[in-house]
Amino acid sequence: MFGQKKQTAWFFDSAVHLEAVSRLLYLIEVGEPFGVICGPDGSGRTRILTRLREEIERTGKFVVSLNVSGLDENAALAEVTSAVSSSVRRGMARHELVSVLRDEMAGRMHCGVHTVLLIDDLHRAQNDLESFLRVMAALNAGCNSGGHGKLTVVVTSDRPLANGLSMESLLQIRLSPLDAVESSNFVRSLVRRHNIPAACLDDSAVRAIYDLSCGNAARMSRVCALLAVLHETSPETPLTPEAIAAMVTELSPRAVA
Repeated sequence: MFGQKKQTAWFFDSAVHLEAVSRLLYLIEVGEPFGVICGPDGSGRTRILTRLREEIERTGKFVVSLNVSGLDENAALAEVTSAVSSSVRRGMARHELVSVLRDEMAGRMHCGVHTVLLIDDLHRAQNDLESFLRVMAALNAGCNSGGHGKLTVVVTSDRPLANGLSMESLLQIRLSPLDAVESSNFVRSLVRRHNIPAACLDDSAVRAIYDLSCGNAARMSRVCALLAVLHETSPETPLTPEAIAAMVTELSPRAVA
């Protein structure tokens, strides 16, 4: 509602994630055209993009976020073009979408607007999305050549970009699992968010969560969410390493995958 402060998404400030956000903010601030975040599922790619968007919007830049899971080139082009232009019509051909997008970005360039496109889960898109990135790279060259407006594209994937696309990126960030110390801090912060008393989870239990999750942030989040349910329904059950291991063993592998 009007007058209320916008709530920001929760973000765990591990060294890995803070460095990634800081480097991406610098990439955008200096007007570089392309950046890539690589990391396995659960390493925090989407959370970094969410935090990045919040920080960018504070500076007045225009941000478009797009998850391209399952999309092909035409669908991705239509989504991006619709986000930046009101002149898109249903059923427009590819060349028409490219023309509208080019004209819109040229206008933004002339007005000195910096546009940031955040593309998530590129590895889950259909194979022909490489052409879409080529289009964006061409628009990058056109927008940045004028020296006024800018276009920056940040992409996340579980693997490096193929077929020379990585050469378009000045910055490639590789996310790694959290180490034991950061995992402990991460689990403790989640325990507080789930209103589980800190005394219910000792260091050995925290270590068990880390070992079972291999430092993967998403897996640790799921385990902590399950512990919150267990504590709420059976507060008398001690959250020991054995109980945690037994609980995880009984679940489908996807529960912590």
